Amino acid sequence: MKTLAQIGKKYPTSKNKTGFIPIYEHFLDSLREKEINILEIGVDQGDSLRLWRDYFSKAKICGIDIVKKDFSINNVEILCGDQSDYNFLSEIVKKYGKFDIIIDDGSHVSKHIISSFHYLFDYLNENGLYIIEDLQTSYIPRFGGSRLNLNKKKTSMNFIKTLSDSINYEHNDKPFFKKSIYDGKIKSVHFYQNISIIEKGESIKYFYGENQKIKFSNKIKKLLSLFF
Repeated sequence: MKTLAQIGKKYPTSKNKTGFIPIYEHFLDSLREKEINILEIGVDQGDSLRLWRDYFSKAKICGIDIVKKDFSINNVEILCGDQSDYNFLSEIVKKYGKFDIIIDDGSHVSKHIISSFHYLFDYLNENGLYIIEDLQTSYIPRFGGSRLNLNKKKTSMNFIKTLSDSINYEHNDKPFFKKSIYDGKIKSVHFYQNISIIEKGESIKYFYGENQKIKFSNKIKKLLSLFF
């Protein structure tokens, strides 16, 4: 059985030159023989879809792109639409239900990346992987990023960083703390050069439960901690 790297040599996908192939193989190898659903945002010339088609023998694969393609790929569905159009995305999830792997290699614009994640995360299976490529665009102004302000709100990188906080939300001892919609739903966030892998899964409540009563003295300490 060929490795993903060996299959990758057959197709000129950009995942070869970016160094993503070994990262993908590390995370995807255990899913190779399973019946899974895969959604990839961004089709380009279709080479990464061919890569997944050859690697996953039992997968249902869907690729979407804002530009209509004049080619087809055996055992792969290619749809034309905008990754930030929720009406378009709703038609996809109506057909496929939930996905085990979602790959965003689309516009690389921060607001599009974040918008797609907000909609599609609910349709990612438990223990599923949400993969976002080419995060260098988070530092490029025309993609909604900044080279100077690394704390700029609403960039793709800073959004993913907040997902890291969601893993440890029980530890957040900040006064007036308000939970994110993703708190307790993210199992892990992995960063590599220009790519991130987010694993969906319930966080374990190690220290206290949702309904545990907090002593009045601890409330005062939390309030004081706001100023010190």
